[in-house]
Amino acid sequence: MNGMRIAFATGTDGWFQKEKLVAKYLKMRLEGVIYPDVFALPYLLGGTCDFLNDGQSIPAGKYDLVMSELNGSQSQLQYLLSLVTKRVPPVAVIHGPPEILSRELTHNKLLLVRRILSEAAYVWAYSETVREFCDGLIGRPKARVIPWPFDTVATIRIAAKRWLRPSDTCRVLLNAPLRFCFNTQNFPFVLKAALLNVWDELPQEFRKRVTFHSFVYNQDVEQFHATGFAEGLPIRLEPKKQYCSFVRFVGGCDAVINILFGNVLGRITFLAAALGKPGIFSGECELNRALYPGTTISLLNSKLLTQMLRALLSGLASGAVDTCFLPSAEAVARIGDFEANSRELQQMVKEGGPCFAMTDAGSGSLP
Repeated sequence: MNGMRIAFATGTDGWFQKEKLVAKYLKMRLEGVIYPDVFALPYLLGGTCDFLNDGQSIPAGKYDLVMSELNGSQSQLQYLLSLVTKRVPPVAVIHGPPEILSRELTHNKLLLVRRILSEAAYVWAYSETVREFCDGLIGRPKARVIPWPFDTVATIRIAAKRWLRPSDTCRVLLNAPLRFCFNTQNFPFVLKAALLNVWDELPQEFRKRVTFHSFVYNQDVEQFHATGFAEGLPIRLEPKKQYCSFVRFVGGCDAVINILFGNVLGRITFLAAALGKPGIFSGECELNRALYPGTTISLLNSKLLTQMLRALLSGLASGAVDTCFLPSAEAVARIGDFEANSRELQQMVKEGGPCFAMTDAGSGSLP
């Protein structure tokens, strides 16, 4: 599979946006780092990759495969349809979170999506839930769950260079990202209410040395301050960080609480698990349930959430966190085996795409 020529249709229509991606992934290769995102999937196949803007023509015979995430913009859908109907080169469509596509669908877009998924050589999903969503749109089994470019060894290597902090402090990552805007259904104040329920029960000495750290997107900064989310708790809003810096930041945390609604990829959960951090995570994500089988939860189960927060924070205060909050070492080793993930995706490509009629749903690395 080495030497495979791949193009990735980025879903952008601006030269500057595309060149930012080119620069980002050039930097990645120079650093020897693979970001666990959709644009890194070509590197699991061991080939070269060019990034394409929407509408960009593809010379005959230049590529062996075209990849694209399905994000639902009108220009991207029309471009993808033009690519999949040509059939040469074959196109692999990677479906993003269903909630993102669904909130922007119209009748005309739905028709485009169904045709793209039906005619693409490959339809790939990063979880069983997303696979079922794709097959439901298509009306027949076709999508396959693929491994993701998670890498436990590389994550540990990057985090080993983390900066030092005072040993008597305790730092907890709290929802990355913290969302207030749009239809995210993350209900940040439900989480805060559960934290406040247990805050006064914690030893005063511990409360003086613990801080909660979070991140927000640009559109959420104003809401973070306007709603007074940080009032009553030592919550710190962190600046944006590049990938390696963020991995080192997670490595310097004592625990991770990341309860985000939706079928997200679970990259924060993987980083926490690869670095052996105790934590609490949303149960909606399949990867979360695999990595932290004892401490995944629905955000709206406020009673159980309060109990779990009490147990985790009390354990941090006493220096004896219950082992139920720790990740599954077996799942970390399996999901973060980059070489095995690479071989698995290469095998899927070799097997071919248009004839897929899968009934075995668990073909990917993610359970």
